[in-house]
Amino acid sequence: MLKSMRRMSTNSVSIALSLAIALSPVSGALAQASDTEAPVLIHRQVDAGVAGELQTFLARVSDDFGIEEVTLHYRQSDVGDFNSLSMRPLVDSIGEYMIAIETSVSEYPGLQYYIEAVDSSGNKTNRGYVYAPIVLPLTAPATITSNTTPGPIVDTSRAPVPVAQKPAFELNTTTVLIGVGALLALGALAGGGSSGDPETTNPTGNPTTGNPDTVTLTIVSDVPTAN
Repeated sequence: MLKSMRRMSTNSVSIALSLAIALSPVSGALAQASDTEAPVLIHRQVDAGVAGELQTFLARVSDDFGIEEVTLHYRQSDVGDFNSLSMRPLVDSIGEYMIAIETSVSEYPGLQYYIEAVDSSGNKTNRGYVYAPIVLPLTAPATITSNTTPGPIVDTSRAPVPVAQKPAFELNTTTVLIGVGALLALGALAGGGSSGDPETTNPTGNPTTGNPDTVTLTIVSDVPTAN
């Protein structure tokens, strides 16, 4: 009797486990079918970007039954269709997704986008919508300015004409003749003074010798003298 009860108990446990294993996919499917909650999507909007540079978008997404896909929809204008790119989960992170896109320099001042997350049950969560996208302002890229003043434009098609330099002192024929005459005159004067002393006549009529440059002064008085 006791052995029979033990056998029945063992069989009951086995049957229960078998039923649990067989019904687990059904219960999972039923649980998933009852998942009506959309995933949680957190996105921090960037204040501004620069046209022509890469723009990075980050989002944190979580769901009880798993995330199927996170997508970025964007366009760099206020008209036309949105482009779509799948955001990739970051390595060594939980629920963080990222994507970087290129922007055009010629098209600004705005980039329009919205992010959509879908869980394994098909529930969706959006940040921004196709009819009301998020706007990321884009500023024009900075231009490099130079403070140097451009030099004069030089015409290299013609060789430069040399400019004649005026000498500091210019000799001509007249100047040479005047100089030679002056030298001859000075020589004549010097030669006359160095020759022998010529005879000179004093007021008494007697010849005297001496330097012609010496002048003898004789004073004659008309006042009678006493004897």
